[in-house]
Amino acid sequence: MAIVYKNCTEDGVFPGYACDPCGETEGGRVRGAVYFHKSLKSALTNANLSLLTWWDTQIAAGKVKIIPSTRGTYDGGTKNTVTGFGDDQEKITGKTYVAVVNDPRHAGNLAFYQALENNYKDYIFGFRTEKELRVANDVMTGLEVKDPVEEDANSVVLWQANVTWIQKIPNTMVSVHILTDEVKELFSNCIDEEEAD
Repeated sequence: MAIVYKNCTEDGVFPGYACDPCGETEGGRVRGAVYFHKSLKSALTNANLSLLTWWDTQIAAGKVKIIPSTRGTYDGGTKNTVTGFGDDQEKITGKTYVAVVNDPRHAGNLAFYQALENNYKDYIFGFRTEKELRVANDVMTGLEVKDPVEEDANSVVLWQANVTWIQKIPNTMVSVHILTDEVKELFSNCIDEEEAD
């Protein structure tokens, strides 16, 4: 009988590194944000996220809230640790992520942001960069929304959402999906539901 050493990661699964000397880089900035209701967690797949019809259905059902044309940052994650065992000084339990989303559409959105702040545990955060959509794998663990006002008369009052979430091992990385052009439009323009005639 052979001895097998157990660990919590997939053993032997190591995909090749993608190296394209002519490949394009990805442009930064949190250019648009999305809040998915937690009931959609298992449906947040590449197949669904690339289909405009899926998005339309979820938006109409009130399960997806998109904030288009934003400005913001994403920290890329910070590891969470506990005291280790055996020879290990520490044990990594996951990563904490922070994103800051600045929304220039201040007027008329107080009730929206108050509701989002009061119900953040019901939503999974996502955001777009230039061509990519990043989606957390679990609900937000914190959300603070504020609208600071600067002294400069020419400054703009923004809604600033500070979003926090945790991803536990073994899936500590935020999933990245390539945006189709039609889905990307949802994050570039204000949308409104039109009633069918």
